[in-house]
Amino acid sequence: MSCQNPMPQTIGHRLLRWTALLMALMGLAGCGPQIVYDFVPPESSEGRLCTAQCQHSAAQCRQMKQMARQQCQTNYSAMRQNYNACKESGAKHCVGPTPCPYDSTRECDQNFRECFAACGGQVIARVIH
Repeated sequence: MSCQNPMPQTIGHRLLRWTALLMALMGLAGCGPQIVYDFVPPESSEGRLCTAQCQHSAAQCRQMKQMARQQCQTNYSAMRQNYNACKESGAKHCVGPTPCPYDSTRECDQNFRECFAACGGQVIARVIH
């Protein structure tokens, strides 16, 4: 089954750009109803600068989560090799590796929405079925 996130057809260029950016950042998975956020940037240059800083912070947040996930996967792989070697040696008390926890970027996205609104922008949530 294929899920698609239809883009609104009649919105301004800036709103479309912000919506496309967030949809790419959210990385929503699965089918069914989804919440899509439209962003209306503030009109003042100070507000737009503020929202740019929000974007930068959100990007850093996602990058940190990605780095932590990669480090966990590297550690898991090494622990898995050690476990397999232990089992192959015939040892009776081998400890298996613990899988990495799922760590989404939802917190980063929520912080971005809050920051964007605090800068004077509007965050409009829509449910897409």
